[in-house]
Amino acid sequence: MQEPIIDENTWLRVQELRKNKRRNTKTGKTSLFSGLTFCPDCGAKLHFCAAKSLKPNQEFYRCANYKDGRGSCKIHYIRNVVLEQIVQTAVSDLADFVRNYEAVFLYMLSRKTENEKKAELLAMRQRLTAAQSRITEIDRVISRLYEDNILGKISDERFAKMSSTYEAEQKALEAEVAEIEQKLRDADKACVDLRMLLKGLRDYTEVKELTPELVNTLIRRIEVHNSDRSSGKITVKVDIYFTAAGMIDLPTEKELEKLISEFQKEHSKATA
Repeated sequence: MQEPIIDENTWLRVQELRKNKRRNTKTGKTSLFSGLTFCPDCGAKLHFCAAKSLKPNQEFYRCANYKDGRGSCKIHYIRNVVLEQIVQTAVSDLADFVRNYEAVFLYMLSRKTENEKKAELLAMRQRLTAAQSRITEIDRVISRLYEDNILGKISDERFAKMSSTYEAEQKALEAEVAEIEQKLRDADKACVDLRMLLKGLRDYTEVKELTPELVNTLIRRIEVHNSDRSSGKITVKVDIYFTAAGMIDLPTEKELEKLISEFQKEHSKATA
């Protein structure tokens, strides 16, 4: 046995990143965001559409369920160059903010998620314990039923019916336990994701260019809403979910001043 080169959580996160494979179109072209773009209405992925007849600035995304108007969803159309500009601006703004106010950024994240995550994790762990306990209890119940059936205390028909009911409950509980355990593992990887996000933002600050590796490190998901014409102009809302941070609204100048003041007070209490 040898010491691992990297820890298990980092290895698992890297495997996640590798899942976002970029499939080439028939023209052999790929987009930076293939595999990361989704429709917020139906949940389907957005297809990257490129053809020899399209110039680079005409290549676009559309909902996989649109199907030229015959599908179950709206088009959710956005040109690739526009999406690149939107993401580039969002990443650049966040990188600049973190470079100047990293401690405040971390404070923002902790304040945003700490209370809700604590309550959620506690509830999951309690449910996990209860489900595991019930699975063990069902094993004992089925064992007693078997003994009662052998001794003639309950009929074969009754035994089959009762044991089938308990086994179905146990199977559902085992599936729930597996799901909760996966969620708890995902929660344990959150600190790894945050380190990768910060490293990715620092790397971007140095090169000022988005690469597939950086995009997969920085961004978990992009949702493109359908176009809105209510203002008389065509606008498209794009939601960017950053790794370990989700959607981020950078504070205004007044909000930043308040955050810095709150952070300094919290820091003073912690070090007092």
